[in-house]
Amino acid sequence: MNMKKQEEKLFREENLRGQLMFYEPDPNTRFRFYLWLDYTLDLINKIKEGDLVGIPNFASDPVSEIRYSILELTKILPYHYAMPTDLKGFPGFLMEAVKNAAIDWTAQHKESTEETTKIFCEAIPVNLEFAQSTSSENLFPELNIDKSMPMPGREIKLLASSFTQWILNYQIEPKKEETLTIGELVRDPQIEIFLRTEELVRTHFGIFGYTGAGKSNLVSTIASKLLGATKTGLNIVVVDLIGEYTGLLIDRLVETQDALVICIDRETLAEPVFEAINTSSPTITDKIAELHVETMVLPKTLKKISKTFIPSVKELLQGRKIRIYDEISGVQYVDDVVSEGNPWKARRKVGKPFQDIRNIVSSVFGSYYKKNIKITKELASELLTGLDGKLKDNEVYRNDFIDVINILKSIIYQEPLYCGITLQKIIDALNDEKSSLMILIAHRPDRLRQFVHNLGMSLFENRRKTGKISPLAGFIFDEADEFIPQDPDESQRLTLEVAGTLARRGRKFGLGLGIATQRIIYLNTSIMAQPHTYFISKLPRKSDRERLAEAFAISDTMFEQTFKFSKGDWLLVSHDATGLESVPFPIHAENAEERIINFFKQKGYLK
Repeated sequence: MNMKKQEEKLFREENLRGQLMFYEPDPNTRFRFYLWLDYTLDLINKIKEGDLVGIPNFASDPVSEIRYSILELTKILPYHYAMPTDLKGFPGFLMEAVKNAAIDWTAQHKESTEETTKIFCEAIPVNLEFAQSTSSENLFPELNIDKSMPMPGREIKLLASSFTQWILNYQIEPKKEETLTIGELVRDPQIEIFLRTEELVRTHFGIFGYTGAGKSNLVSTIASKLLGATKTGLNIVVVDLIGEYTGLLIDRLVETQDALVICIDRETLAEPVFEAINTSSPTITDKIAELHVETMVLPKTLKKISKTFIPSVKELLQGRKIRIYDEISGVQYVDDVVSEGNPWKARRKVGKPFQDIRNIVSSVFGSYYKKNIKITKELASELLTGLDGKLKDNEVYRNDFIDVINILKSIIYQEPLYCGITLQKIIDALNDEKSSLMILIAHRPDRLRQFVHNLGMSLFENRRKTGKISPLAGFIFDEADEFIPQDPDESQRLTLEVAGTLARRGRKFGLGLGIATQRIIYLNTSIMAQPHTYFISKLPRKSDRERLAEAFAISDTMFEQTFKFSKGDWLLVSHDATGLESVPFPIHAENAEERIINFFKQKGYLK
């Protein structure tokens, strides 16, 4: 291949003239590079943060080949040397200087004619290099670890879109490994970005952005794509504190055979909805489905077409895809009441409260405990009376026994729960090789936290004891600061424990963790450091940016480009799931709301 043809394949044809001016060490990215480009109006509109450039490095052989270090542009600013650098001078002079500069901006459309105008760029190394050689017949040149550095003063070349996509997805082979397309490069919609499915789930991920950045939208997109990304099956559990994912994943709930919305308490549903599904043969009317839609949390775009949800919600209710957690079906013995109610769950194993609770359990349940005695309505009534008597003298511990009390009351006043699902059946589904989706919601956040703790720890212990490592199962915590805070309350300690177990030990057994939040400063720092893949959007609070920079070694310059992001734009960085290891680059993720609207159109519910 001759040199000219290879240049056409590797480099963009932009009229670009510029040089690497200097560089300095950077603790996060090894080096930070500063580039000057000759300004034109055409060029400032064509180059964007995230563009890749090649600069000849010191390993080049001037006779046989030129070796290019690859850099990513992270900051791009037009600069006029006649412009004031502050507003402290005489106003008349300053205004005149600015007016003259404006003429230079617009006059240089295709050609740079003024030495006073430049495009100032900052860049970080991708830590890869390639050789431009006439002997290569491959589609793209081989990439190697860059052990050299670019030469100051050498000419800069923008890399072509097809070559850029090949670099950003380096060594990811969609035809040979399980991947998903998360979106495209912000600056160029033609450049698709792939993620390795297993690495994304198994080594955990985090989504961080301020209100309006589209965190829930991205969670929906990731969950949707993961469900169809593997041949061996992949299970997703979304812990939904707000109750918004029934709407944001309505298409997957309908289309995925093993998909459930699990309500941890019956109060989560409106009473007419509960009564309609809690029969041996439910018959769901449009009115019942509409009532449920009215209680769903939907983003503005989908709220406008909320009635379009009615047929799909009716299908979910009719098909028993909305269930109530049945905590007493598995309770057959007195021991089960204590283990399921777990009065010690929010207490440390040392100290007076733990011992006091232990004494109450021993006093009330001691005659029947650990003797394989079956629980009956009569026995449950006797135990409830005894427990209530003990707690009158120890009111401070009544809240610890609230779940034991509820289980005993449920046994006494038990009515058939046709729409129920037990913990064991949920665990069995998450161990099944078929892909499944489970959305967990609750009327009371503390009940949701307790259930997530029981589910996560039970699943982990099940896999640890059996040595089971598949299928992959990912737990996604939206509003993660409510589940894994730095300073937890009693119920938050439960989710902090299960999230810590998944983060540190889950990957050995195919269990992953996803966290999404806008308040990073409140997150537990040890769990915060565990994800290997981060999606980052606007974070106006400096404290949040500092915490994230510390956890993932991201420089201030990289954060600056997020300030210009639109909804759906994310800075993606990963140690394992992307082609470029630990190199942040801006992507635009697919819009979950558009996916759902298209789903309704395909169903004929929307024109």
